[in-house]
Amino acid sequence: MDSHPSQLPPASDAPGAAPSDAPGAGLPAPGARRAVPGTRRTASVLKAMARLGLAGTLALGLVMSPVAVAQAAPKAGPGQWFIKDYGIDKVWEKSTGKGVTVAVIDSGVNADHENLRGVVGKAKDFSGLDKDGKTPIGGKDTIHHGTAVAGVIAGQGGGAGPAGVAPEAEILSASMWLGPGRPEGSGSTRDQAAEALTWAVDSGAEVVNMSLGWDDPAWPESWDEAFAYAYEKDVMVIACVGNASQGATQAWSPSTVPGVIGVGGLGKDGKVLPESTAPGTAVDLMGPAADIPIPFHSGGYAEGQGCSFASPVVSGVAALMRAENPDLTADEVTAKLLSTAKPVQGHRGQSRPDDPDPIVGWGRIDPVAAMNADVPKTVPSAADALADWVAMHRRAPAETTETETAAPDETDSPQAVAPTDVVSSQSTPTLGYSILVVGGAAALILLVLSALAFFRRRR
Repeated sequence: MDSHPSQLPPASDAPGAAPSDAPGAGLPAPGARRAVPGTRRTASVLKAMARLGLAGTLALGLVMSPVAVAQAAPKAGPGQWFIKDYGIDKVWEKSTGKGVTVAVIDSGVNADHENLRGVVGKAKDFSGLDKDGKTPIGGKDTIHHGTAVAGVIAGQGGGAGPAGVAPEAEILSASMWLGPGRPEGSGSTRDQAAEALTWAVDSGAEVVNMSLGWDDPAWPESWDEAFAYAYEKDVMVIACVGNASQGATQAWSPSTVPGVIGVGGLGKDGKVLPESTAPGTAVDLMGPAADIPIPFHSGGYAEGQGCSFASPVVSGVAALMRAENPDLTADEVTAKLLSTAKPVQGHRGQSRPDDPDPIVGWGRIDPVAAMNADVPKTVPSAADALADWVAMHRRAPAETTETETAAPDETDSPQAVAPTDVVSSQSTPTLGYSILVVGGAAALILLVLSALAFFRRRR
């Protein structure tokens, strides 16, 4: 179970207004007595500062505005060890995800969180609870989840906040009920997921992140149509494979649906993090799953654990690639991601065509290599993979035999789950705030010194 972290107050601009740039600022009014030398000097300095006011305001904005920093030149926030480790900072030189829309099907995204302001576009709730998609829903162990995932993908950075992997991507939020305690009036969670996926595709998503799952590898027949529709519309679907810490002994659905990129978790040492992944042929890629800085749904920041946060890293990288080359199809982006994956430290083996590795799949995601690689000569089709599976497994009851991915009945007995160990007890590092305060003070000092120099030159 997760414990609520110590919350930091929302980041804000340092106190102190920029100097006025109104004409005549600092000058005596007409008819006023002649100023004494000290007053005249003060007035001249103020006038010089007024003339420099625009430049001063710009300098302060560059130092102190989280949005400007994130959009102009993304930088890793406090504790974002994986940005450099995985070469994402290098990929930012080519792409920040601008123009790409990523849907987050989860517990809802708090669009008013300072780390996500201006990021969330369309939103809709599918829980049956008459919410709006921007209001987090769920029990205490899952309500934070959607906001956290969205921050990993498109957080705006600044202060203590994390920079998303694709900070200029737009987020669509589709909320549904996760975990136990589903209220009356909230329908089948599997139906909620299918409806949310169809809505996300119709709303313009190019990448869909599903950091959730059902604690069995199977899925209902209604999903066949929803996922086929996504593939038909050239949409990538990326999902976590499940956490052993929650009892997952094999990969969860929807990661098991053919064509979905299933993501498992690695530790900071680059090795498989056993509690933050689950085995199975659904495992395609591995990504960072330990100590991931996230925005907390009620304000402030925390750290996430589990493959729920490896999945949005992969989704963010996919958004970077689709933004850098909009002509690439979803299947081509997937092929580049899988074919360039690196071996996982401490594990022997990687997937090969027709020979999957059930522990690490194709290996550790390599964003730089994936971005720069040519499209492989052979590009598997997600739509064909799903159609082949349906043709093989969706037969009349008298002809079918049970397999590990046979469709369950529609009773919704498996719960839609999200990791319960996603938030650590550690508070967010305060380094980001210190940098803002010191930077703001330095900018003010430089502004005053510039004004004094200007005055002396006039003398």
